Amino acid sequence: MRDSEVDGSGVTPDSGPSAAREGDFRRVAVGGVPDPRGKGPDVNSPAAWRLRTARIRAHVLRWRRRLHSTRMGRFGVKIAVALIGTLVIAVGVVLLPLPGPGWVIILGGLAILALEFHWAKRLLHFTREQLLRWTRLVREGSWLVRIVSVGGLLLVVGGALLLSLRMLA
Repeated sequence: MRDSEVDGSGVTPDSGPSAAREGDFRRVAVGGVPDPRGKGPDVNSPAAWRLRTARIRAHVLRWRRRLHSTRMGRFGVKIAVALIGTLVIAVGVVLLPLPGPGWVIILGGLAILALEFHWAKRLLHFTREQLLRWTRLVREGSWLVRIVSVGGLLLVVGGALLLSLRMLA
């Protein structure tokens, strides 16, 4: 029995990586791009990076399919995603009054929740649309709109900073 018949990859030992199906990265060598300094394959090249990320993505998707194949697996994934997403959002909320990327972290936590929960996916989509609408309004609006928008944003950030300082004191 041939190797391709055993594992179902469609790649035989003599067919090489060019005959591999899309998404099958098991027999493709990492770092096939030569280093411009002549010291062997360049493992930091964009091609090697894309290959590594494609391998990792394929591995994660295989792992996720295996977990989703059972009821307990689906339940466990939902619990893990809920805990991790909630933790990331909590860190973002803590960082809101501090100088830092609080809103970006909150949106990242929402994106994690959106992997498993439909309500989070809808909320993330709504948030993106509103953010794009607001940036378009500020970018294309008159100077008065820009000044009022930035002033309102500064008032909100200043108020949050003042409240957080009062809570810490």
